[in-house]
Amino acid sequence: MMKNITLSTILLLYSLLISVHLPFLHSSENPKSLQGDLNKYLPGTNEIGEWKEDGSPCKYKGEDLYSYINGGAEIYHEYGFKQVIVQDYTRKNGKSIALEIFEMESTEGAYGIYTFKTSTEGKELALGDKAQLADYYLNFWKGDFVVTLIGFDEDEETVKGLQKIARAVDTKIKSRGREPAFVSLLPEKDLIEQSIRYFKGNLGLYNSYPFFTQDIFRLKKGIKGDYKAGYSVFIISYKESEENQKIFNDVKKSFEESPRYKDFRSINERFFQVEDGKGKLAFVSHFKKHFLIAIGTMSQTHATKILSVAQGNISNK
Repeated sequence: MMKNITLSTILLLYSLLISVHLPFLHSSENPKSLQGDLNKYLPGTNEIGEWKEDGSPCKYKGEDLYSYINGGAEIYHEYGFKQVIVQDYTRKNGKSIALEIFEMESTEGAYGIYTFKTSTEGKELALGDKAQLADYYLNFWKGDFVVTLIGFDEDEETVKGLQKIARAVDTKIKSRGREPAFVSLLPEKDLIEQSIRYFKGNLGLYNSYPFFTQDIFRLKKGIKGDYKAGYSVFIISYKESEENQKIFNDVKKSFEESPRYKDFRSINERFFQVEDGKGKLAFVSHFKKHFLIAIGTMSQTHATKILSVAQGNISNK
């Protein structure tokens, strides 16, 4: 029976699946009042050629985000979500693009969300403060805003449409932003820049590497980068009210007692190693209210060298 399924049937099923799981397609189901500043960032028809608005835009503020992104709103709130406006665009031939403009409480929060939307396979674009095109997704960050455009295919027409609409939005957003200085703490040599992830809470950290569901690090902010040799480095700053040695001892105990890790070995009073469930070694050290972690298939000597570079960056900041 499966042999009789045609390509057109498969595409129809795929489109139905997308319509169920992508909330930007149901703006007519949850209309919101649009008396807000985000309207001014939406491109008009005269700015984007043959692409036309499809329906009215929808806007979600604060806790309303949960009705728009079912199961994914928490990460936005962790970074300081304020509001989002959503508008669909179509062409006469049926091509469509969804535009989302997220306003965050800070440039730092906008940058953090942007890092979670990018891919190591994406292509960098000259838009906003940073931009990337990956398949039929285009994301850029500018000031307090994160802009996401989504098409349904990788046809040249769709990709050009993504960039045309993105440029129109970019022109309308006047504010600029800078990467948080914390990013510069990562060792620079052989860093894969597109792998960088910036955290503002434990949920962001857990989505990069599932250390623990609980916030054992008392995370204030953090950064992760992958390296060409196959290892990753995490730098985590914790809340300053915590007592240095106590928090390190608590973290050390959590790793030692967790069934997710094995072969715990204390190297010194501020440095230990464990092996995770995938056979990778995690080297964890403590330095000036920061946890420095290197994860990969590496020797203790190599890990010590890598983390020493991070310590130097912290000392010089």
